[in-house]
Amino acid sequence: MDFGIFLPIANNGWIMSNNSPQYMPTFELNKDIALRAENMGLDFVLSMVKYRGYGGKTEHWDYAMESFNLMAGLAAVTDKIGIYASVQPLTYNPAMAARMAATIDDISDGRFGLNVVAGWNKYEYSQMGLWPGDEFYGDRYDYADEWLTVVKQLWDKGRLTHKGKYFELEDCMCQPTPKTKPNPPIVCAGMSDKGLEFTIKHGDINFVAGDFDRIAELSAKGKAIAASMNKSIKTYAVYTIISAETDEEAENMYLNFIEGTDKGGFDGLQDARDNDKTGSTMELLGEIFIVPTLVGSPKTIAEQIERIEKETMIDGLLFTFPDFVTDMNFFESDIVPLLDAKGLRNTVVKEIIG
Repeated sequence: MDFGIFLPIANNGWIMSNNSPQYMPTFELNKDIALRAENMGLDFVLSMVKYRGYGGKTEHWDYAMESFNLMAGLAAVTDKIGIYASVQPLTYNPAMAARMAATIDDISDGRFGLNVVAGWNKYEYSQMGLWPGDEFYGDRYDYADEWLTVVKQLWDKGRLTHKGKYFELEDCMCQPTPKTKPNPPIVCAGMSDKGLEFTIKHGDINFVAGDFDRIAELSAKGKAIAASMNKSIKTYAVYTIISAETDEEAENMYLNFIEGTDKGGFDGLQDARDNDKTGSTMELLGEIFIVPTLVGSPKTIAEQIERIEKETMIDGLLFTFPDFVTDMNFFESDIVPLLDAKGLRNTVVKEIIG
């Protein structure tokens, strides 16, 4: 399997709790995480795109860096690890996004990939005057389809004349084109039927979240549809790892986070979700963990990952942590050796950070 880190581009990570570690996003923090992931032999780092958070006492995700700029910086200070930026098509003209991506592809010497986010949180875009109206909930994948088609054609040809429903380009130039051919890898989160269709049409990797049965279902469904189109696609799932020396300690950490629930932040997330009457936005868990969790001792975590590898068609995992610095130390020293002993990683650890 491939393994990566979901970088903390916004404050306080993926847990909405007053009892979870509280921190601000900085380049130094993300650089440290990226270098540690690279030296651990992990395959990639990915940063989300976020323009407005959910408030509450913790001001969850109200502070966020810009993904393209962050990943350009990380591309310059790393040597081997894959670098994925995220983009929401409403916020960048496709010609600009294509040129920015080609630039980072050059900085990284072909290690760059792009995560395309169709966008579901109205409040992120309406604050900037970019929200087209609530009909966008139903049209967002049509918009993203034309947007990404333009981007990929510019990457391929270096110049393009295009007249479509959403964009018009007149002999638009984007040179030099990316080193990676036919184009840098594309990641999309295909959870809904429309999202899955979009991802299979354009993407190389489908990014999913859910419990064990849900990720198995989504992966199998996506691969079957892709095969019927004579294509192939990888599926990556995301988890927050909550681990300690024993299962009991890890479970107590998990329960402590729940006890400290930031109700205001969670209500803000629910409010944003409820704007979409089509029901096609992100699937929310019933608690304060924005992505699913793996909870337990190192042995238990390794066994859970092994089960995912053996019993689903998942090709890779993307991890977050409550405290990235402390928890990545523990992940490196206590969990990675168990994954390697089980033969679960595609890469071999060549260097360990002390």
